[in-house]
Amino acid sequence: MLKFFLKNISRFLLTAALLFCAWLLIERNSHRADAGSGPKGATLALWLPFQESINWLISFPENTLNAVRELRVLRQEVERLQLENQSLRLELANHKSVETELSRLQEVLQIKAHLPHAAKIARIIAHDPSTWDSSFIVDVGSDDGIQEDSPVISEQGMVGRVIEVTAKNSRVLLLTDNGSSVAGIDDRSRVTGIVQGTGHNQLRYAYVNAGEDIQKNDVLVSSGMGGVFPKGYPIGTITKKTESENGLNTEIEVAPAVDFAALDYVFILPPVDVYQ
Repeated sequence: MLKFFLKNISRFLLTAALLFCAWLLIERNSHRADAGSGPKGATLALWLPFQESINWLISFPENTLNAVRELRVLRQEVERLQLENQSLRLELANHKSVETELSRLQEVLQIKAHLPHAAKIARIIAHDPSTWDSSFIVDVGSDDGIQEDSPVISEQGMVGRVIEVTAKNSRVLLLTDNGSSVAGIDDRSRVTGIVQGTGHNQLRYAYVNAGEDIQKNDVLVSSGMGGVFPKGYPIGTITKKTESENGLNTEIEVAPAVDFAALDYVFILPPVDVYQ
């Protein structure tokens, strides 16, 4: 008897579950007016719970599959919306970038209109990794009338000069390069000297006699001497002046007027001999 029970325990449990469901359904439907009136009503009241249970068991797999299909569709829709949202964000970022570029170009055009000399607008397109802090490439070349030794400026002041020209591009050597120098003059005291690059984001004011009237925060501008740079453009500001104990030597440090790291557009002027 025990073996028979263990062998058929799943059937007993299923039957018990069905009977329990039937009892619940009978209780639920006991309020119906016709459920307890007459033999037909009693038979219907007994049969109806079983019928509903059987229908539920039959429809359960189909309902489950439908739920799985709906869940899959919802997941696909969520993924589609996420991709669409990402695409819209990228499009918006690109739109803002274009607006910023146009705004910047309008500002550059307004600056160009007030320059005392004819100038070509050039956009910085690359930095040479080996000379990152001393030169960059612009998007204009000989086809645009660019020549070697053309001075390069920004709205802040002197940037450098053109040292190499191809048909479509040019290389600009920055004032901060060790090989750069420009004749300068103290805008306050009119003391002249040579501004030299140091290879770092700093300049030095050389060939200044000891005891000359040079003070911290004085502004240096190009003097126009030397045949490369026109006069009157800001070069930098005196940040430190150190004299030797014997008073024969003077070290003068200069902060560039231009923030080279923030440059995006520059102006290339004609060679000095064009307008001198």
